[in-house]
Amino acid sequence: MFETITNSPLFSTIALTLIHFLWQGLAVAVILKSALMITQNQHSRLRYFFSSLAMLANLTLPFLTFFILYQPENLVASSQTGISSSHLLGLSLLAKESSINADILTALPYLTVAWLSTVLCLSGKMIYQMISVNQLPKHKSPLPYEALHKRFNELVTVVGIRKSPKLIISLSVKVPMAIGWLKPAVLLPASMVTGLTPSQLDMLILHELAHIRRHDYLVNLIQSLVEIILFFHPAVFWVSKQMRIEREYCSDDIAVKHCG
Repeated sequence: MFETITNSPLFSTIALTLIHFLWQGLAVAVILKSALMITQNQHSRLRYFFSSLAMLANLTLPFLTFFILYQPENLVASSQTGISSSHLLGLSLLAKESSINADILTALPYLTVAWLSTVLCLSGKMIYQMISVNQLPKHKSPLPYEALHKRFNELVTVVGIRKSPKLIISLSVKVPMAIGWLKPAVLLPASMVTGLTPSQLDMLILHELAHIRRHDYLVNLIQSLVEIILFFHPAVFWVSKQMRIEREYCSDDIAVKHCG
């Protein structure tokens, strides 16, 4: 069975796609860096748009490359005679001669197997983390003060969220967070409820409500999936970092807009 997998044109094409993404991911990061350099920091929404577009390009390029490269008849024939570099869209850089040695081509499926194994491990880790986070609202926590709950509902109306999220005072978290997409909730550390002024608390709540209104929890989930699929490329994590930074600034802008 393993021999069948390693001889599969599909696995060879996936490996070639991953190799091509090494330069593609770098190109996307360079373009994003250039766009951010000419965009002022105050324009957080535009910078977030550029970062999101770059992340979308990182997700799309491997699929486009795969469909261009996937030619089973060429890959099967090449396992015996070697493959011309013209069929690999410039992969002649990997070899000193004009064609790629059959031994190199034979090793490509093993690269795919290693990639798939790592993706499965990282996916399992993410699922565990998601389950842990979603269990946080179920932990024992004090009920919100009536005045705080009333103020929370007022801020929900101000931000313009149709489906009112749940406010939870948690003893398990150290920083405020918004979780959930279908059933969103805002978790506030108990220490912050008593240690901050009302205006500071409003600002924190508005920031988390902004994440909910913008559906950032869902976007972050998709973003994490892209990081898992393309875990081998540092440029992908740099793009993802820029996206998260600008996302926080966008939420800050919404909070400032309503708080003054």
